[in-house]
Amino acid sequence: MTNLFQPTEPDTSHAAPVSLVAAAEVTVMERIYRGIEADMALGVLCAGQRLPSVRAMAARHGISRDTVLRAYDKLIAQRRIYAVRGSGFYVAHPVSPQPAAASPAVLPPLDPHRLIHSDHPLDRTPGSGILRHEGSAQAEVARVLRAVVASIGSDGSYGDPLGYLPLRRQLRDKLMGDGIEAPIESIVTTPGCIAGLSLVVRALLRPGNWAVIEAPASFMHLRVLMTQGANVAHVPRDADGPDLDVLRALCERHRPTMFLLSSVLHNPTGTCIAPYRAQKLIEIAAEFGMILVDDNSYADLLPPSGAMRPAMPLMLLDRMEQVIHVGGFSHTIAPATGPGFVVAHERWMRLIRHFRPAQGLGNTIVQERLVYRFLHEGLYRRRCERIRTHLSRCSLALGRMIAAAGLPPVVPPAHGLFLWMALGDGVDAGIAARRMLAKGYLTAPAIHFSPREEERGHMRLNITTTTAAAMLCLRESV
Repeated sequence: MTNLFQPTEPDTSHAAPVSLVAAAEVTVMERIYRGIEADMALGVLCAGQRLPSVRAMAARHGISRDTVLRAYDKLIAQRRIYAVRGSGFYVAHPVSPQPAAASPAVLPPLDPHRLIHSDHPLDRTPGSGILRHEGSAQAEVARVLRAVVASIGSDGSYGDPLGYLPLRRQLRDKLMGDGIEAPIESIVTTPGCIAGLSLVVRALLRPGNWAVIEAPASFMHLRVLMTQGANVAHVPRDADGPDLDVLRALCERHRPTMFLLSSVLHNPTGTCIAPYRAQKLIEIAAEFGMILVDDNSYADLLPPSGAMRPAMPLMLLDRMEQVIHVGGFSHTIAPATGPGFVVAHERWMRLIRHFRPAQGLGNTIVQERLVYRFLHEGLYRRRCERIRTHLSRCSLALGRMIAAAGLPPVVPPAHGLFLWMALGDGVDAGIAARRMLAKGYLTAPAIHFSPREEERGHMRLNITTTTAAAMLCLRESV
């Protein structure tokens, strides 16, 4: 094989020679690793054969011993070679592949969790719940993340039990910009928005208690309540918010402990609660002693306060009396690096703080410092502006795709990530979803979000991942 480095001294080792593979965009360590693997595959290196010593390998190729050692360590970790103390490194016998055991984590075809943990590429997942960022936005996160990791010391602690204090201060200031005055003690961070909802439910809801969710609603809302052993009732959601007549009837019958909802950019419909209905909702909650847990995970996709913002979070109207505010950064930053947070009155926060360590001690330190840096340096505001511009372009493009495919006309969403699309009279979106899955497209039919028959003909479309080809496939599937 081709050697990329000229030897700097004669090879006096009796060990097998090792080649390096050419790869313009990989590190020297990776070239050594791949070169040895390639020689094993070609039979140049055989089981039991000794590799050059670290010193000889480094001298032959004019590289550092540390680089060679890291390549050997990686091969040992992959069980391709093994080390004998005082003797050297040897090629391991190939491991016979074990038959794959049936995994209990394999999801059935229309399980909604596939929309989050999917093996489909995003351009084959029009039902995805993930915001597909432009390349520059992804590069920005990578750049800031590298700076954060480089700045973190090793002090041996788990950090603040309520979350990174500088980030909580930034969150307090951010909330104040939305008109919400929240003392620092009323804010805790979590590994994500769903983790924040789970924390609130674990702290305040007991098995057998009644809770209310919207229909349709995020499938994770139902999941976090069912995990706690709650009895769950559904309230229809329309364009202006939940049906308050149905909610009052449920409150009179069941006296629910909490109502888990989304006031802003509701998932899956993308709607916002109208202010007049929000005020009446808060009054009903106060009358029946019901906690309103408001999932604001998509709220930053709306224009900021004072810029023709079409809606406002419930806490702005409530002043922390009946509302617990849950937010996060998984959509605006990235799913893997976007922590969440909870804002609540002290009478609830006492229990929330008690349960918070169970969400993880120090496993969000990097994510929290990443978001802190975005907020503190003013990067987050500009990032959200670019995301909203990106979403506007995607929304208009989706409208054109739908029209070109001959599907029922829709009004593209003015804000947010989702279009809640009616497929037509008599159409079962679940059947269409199965047909599309057979053709390689993963979708989000109404059965993932609502038990109500009235919504069976709807499908949620992600405006950043839906393609013209997907819309043509949908037209053929209905």
